[in-house]
Amino acid sequence: MVSRLTRLLPPPRTAVQPQPWEETRAAYGTTMPRDFQDFVGTYGYGSLDDVLSVFPPGKWCQEIPDPAMRALPSVAEGVLRTFQGTVRVPAWPAEGALLSWGTTPVGYDLLWRRRGSDPDLWPVVVVGHRSGTALELPCTMVEFVVRMLGDPIGRPADITGIAGHPHSRYLNARDEAALDDAGENPWEHLDDFWAAREEERASGPSVTWVEGPGRHRADNPPVPLLTVQGFGPDDDELRVSATLDVALDAPVTATVRIGGPTGDVLRLAGLPVALSGGAGDHSALDVRLPAAMNDTGMTWHELVGAMTHESESRLSVSVEDPAIGAVRARRGIVTGAGMQESEVNRAWGEWP
Repeated sequence: MVSRLTRLLPPPRTAVQPQPWEETRAAYGTTMPRDFQDFVGTYGYGSLDDVLSVFPPGKWCQEIPDPAMRALPSVAEGVLRTFQGTVRVPAWPAEGALLSWGTTPVGYDLLWRRRGSDPDLWPVVVVGHRSGTALELPCTMVEFVVRMLGDPIGRPADITGIAGHPHSRYLNARDEAALDDAGENPWEHLDDFWAAREEERASGPSVTWVEGPGRHRADNPPVPLLTVQGFGPDDDELRVSATLDVALDAPVTATVRIGGPTGDVLRLAGLPVALSGGAGDHSALDVRLPAAMNDTGMTWHELVGAMTHESESRLSVSVEDPAIGAVRARRGIVTGAGMQESEVNRAWGEWP
């Protein structure tokens, strides 16, 4: 996995200092996951895009410029809200305890949860350090970083500010300090990247900009209306039914998101939509999510059960088609608050 990562994220050019892994083992009574050791041996402790900081296990980074950061102790008990309800985290080294390996200045800390005696099987846990929420992901630390460099729609956590491959950069702490001492901004290239991205979006033919803030999805143009009618397990698939106040012609694809108190639990794009005609200019949408697309660690039955017991859970569906923009144009709707976050041809619907 680290070899795959190096093809997406060039390692620092300077040599990385060897790490005292035996001392870490003595301190915590366990070896660290091998992919984490390989990562540190290749990249060192440092920062991805000045957003995702990686540091020694259990040692909270002291350089995060955020005085409000609450460092959840990696060896202490705590209570966290998860997609499946409130859980009590035991003190280290008990089964289920947390051990930190990274943090961000945008509200999230990154940890492992002790699951069994094999550290290579420990899942990553993303903790909202202000909200006390947690999301457990069935992936390793390096797999998590690899996925965070991919398409934003498929990233496992809503950590903003990571440019992604091929624009992301990783600097270990020594190299970043050397650039600072030389009077250079280590992250200046990111300012140029985000400025170019915003200019590209602003000048694109499918987006109309308006002044004033808008909430994501909530302030999209009001027509046509996409309504999530229902969803649930159907054999080994998850089936989502919705209606749209406009007639569409196949083929159409949808994006489905399932969220909890910590953000998205699952995001899938490019899902085929089965269409059937309704009364007037309506379309009935039938979206099916195969079991192979579910990487949450739960079955579809368990996931739906968790959603019905978690008050902050939600499911959203979006489809994109020129017919949607045409309907808006006929009604004189050519813009709306928050259009920088959605295209004119896209319609959203949420449950609840």
